[in-house]
Amino acid sequence: MRTGPTFGLFTACVLVFGGGWGVVGQSVVTQNDDASEGTISFQTPTLNDEEAHSVHMPSHLKCDACTAVVYQLSKGFDDFHGRRKSLKVIPESEIYTIVEEVCSGDKLDNYGVKEVKKVKRLSGPGLETAESPGIMAGGGKWPERMKRMCNLYVEEFDEERIYAEYKAGKGRLQKLLCANTIHSTLTDVCLDLPSSSKKVTSNKTEL
Repeated sequence: MRTGPTFGLFTACVLVFGGGWGVVGQSVVTQNDDASEGTISFQTPTLNDEEAHSVHMPSHLKCDACTAVVYQLSKGFDDFHGRRKSLKVIPESEIYTIVEEVCSGDKLDNYGVKEVKKVKRLSGPGLETAESPGIMAGGGKWPERMKRMCNLYVEEFDEERIYAEYKAGKGRLQKLLCANTIHSTLTDVCLDLPSSSKKVTSNKTEL
C-alpha cells in the first residue's frame, strides 16, 4: 500500500574537451508516478579576467589548489608504499621521482573551476568539491597553474622535507604547505578561511 509518490533519479554526466578546454556538466532529473518531472540544470562558471587569462592561480582558489597538491603528493607516496610494503622509508631517488611525476606530469591536469553554492571553487581529485553537482571548466591554464604551485613548494622545502612531513602524519604536510606563515601568498593560503574552504622561504613569488 502506497502512502505517497515515489521518485526515480537519473544523473547524466557529459565530458567535452576541445582546444585545451574541458567542461564537465551534470543534470539531475526526478520523475514521479504521474510522469511529471523536474530538472535541475547547471551553467558553466563565468570566469573573470584573472581566472580566464592570468598565468597565476587566482588568490581565492589557492587553498583548494594547495590541498590538491597535498593530496597528489600523499597519494604518490601512498602508492609507492603500497607496492613496496617491505620498505619503511622511500629511497631518496624514488622520492624525487614521485614528486617530479606529481609536479611536472599529468597528475594535476584534472582540475578546474566549479561554482559550488554560488562560490567559485577548484574541483578535482581529492577535493571536497569533486562530489558537488555542477559544471567544471578545466584544461586551458589550469594544469600549468597547478604545476607552478607544486614546483614552488618544492623550491621552498625540497623533496625530502615534503616526504618527511608526509611520514609524520597528522596533517603535517597540509599544514606545512598550506597553513603556516613561512612564505606569504604560498604557505598561508588556507589560514583564516572558513572550515568549508579547507580540507584534507621568504622570497615572495607570485603564484
